[in-house]
Amino acid sequence: MMWEIDDGSPMVAFAGDWHGRDTGLEEKLQRLCANGITRLVHAGDFTIWPDRSGRLFLDRVNSWAESTVIRIGVTPGSHKDWSHLQTAFAAAADGKPVEVCSHIAALPRGYRWTQRGRRFVSYGGAASIASESRVTDPSWWRDEIPTPAEFAALDAGGTAEVMITHDSPVPGTPKVDAIRRSSNGWSDDALIYAELGSRGITAAWEAVHPDLLVHGHFHVQDEITLVSGQRIFSLAAENDPGNVLLLNLDTLQTSWLEETDD
Repeated sequence: MMWEIDDGSPMVAFAGDWHGRDTGLEEKLQRLCANGITRLVHAGDFTIWPDRSGRLFLDRVNSWAESTVIRIGVTPGSHKDWSHLQTAFAAAADGKPVEVCSHIAALPRGYRWTQRGRRFVSYGGAASIASESRVTDPSWWRDEIPTPAEFAALDAGGTAEVMITHDSPVPGTPKVDAIRRSSNGWSDDALIYAELGSRGITAAWEAVHPDLLVHGHFHVQDEITLVSGQRIFSLAAENDPGNVLLLNLDTLQTSWLEETDD
């Protein structure tokens, strides 16, 4: 039976892109455990691949999650086998998460849950700006961008207080907006494709109207509080500072994992 992502804990953690690299992850999970974390929501590019390398990564991370009693819910990103994921989601009952290991589950787009009275929604996927250099299905999947039907279902579900995405809405944090303004040598078609993806996430953000949105994808630590009072947090990648954010569900106060060492 699928474990519940909501365990009533007053704290939850979020992590940015890990890209299948496990260096430092055991220590990171141990630090989270020491801070009372029992649930971590990953904001994408975690690495869920059905091949041997993907299985080895999952097995290692799962063993560390098991030893620290942390369950990991993954909001899928862009660099993953979306064909494999969508097949698994379709086979799951009533749009529930797919348990890929005993302590790791993939969250379908639009999946909602409540923890400590706070409403969460996960809405994964993003446009791979490097899609032109990839091959369809072996290394790039059209399903990485949410479909109109998935957005309609999200919209019909109403608002939530906490939203987890891989891509960022527009406008985003200052560092993310600066990255978007720079073409960085990408072709016009690649930039148009990336913009298409970000427009979809922006529409989702506007539909859900969360108090707080957490995302990965851009590999930078940053945050902003908008005039509306809504907050957006961009997570850094792998072992960079700002890869993990902690959220107190009673107060909605946040802290970066590095700050807990002070």
